[in-house]
Amino acid sequence: MNDTNTPPTGPPQPGGPYVPVAPAPMLESEARTWAMLAHIIAAVASVMSAGTIAFVAPLIIWLLYKDRSALVAFHGKQNLNLQITTLVFGAGAVVLGLVLFIVGLAITLPLWGLYVLYAFIISIVAGVKAYNGEYFRIPLSINFIK
Repeated sequence: MNDTNTPPTGPPQPGGPYVPVAPAPMLESEARTWAMLAHIIAAVASVMSAGTIAFVAPLIIWLLYKDRSALVAFHGKQNLNLQITTLVFGAGAVVLGLVLFIVGLAITLPLWGLYVLYAFIISIVAGVKAYNGEYFRIPLSINFIK
């Protein structure tokens, strides 16, 4: 006989209560590796795509591991904010360049290129700091995700 105060054993019964399982915390070395990869993969993607798809890797890493490690959550958000800032800055440069026509494009596109270069370099620096377990706040980026 099953007493009503005794929790059921075995697999969950259909229609029974669902109890979500908290994600297991990450080992520190694993967290440092994923935090570093959020920066390094974005740096490589920013060079390969002129900064247009570099947000994908930090977004995926942040979404997958933000609940398992504070370090990964912090660095994923930092690089995601940097990449979104790069996209916004690039879109603004294109719009301003089109409004000002040829002269505007000659001024704004190189500025955007410099920011993409900055994003690449600061991502490498942040990746090294993440691998060392440090919380490094990226300067010159807007905090879209807090």
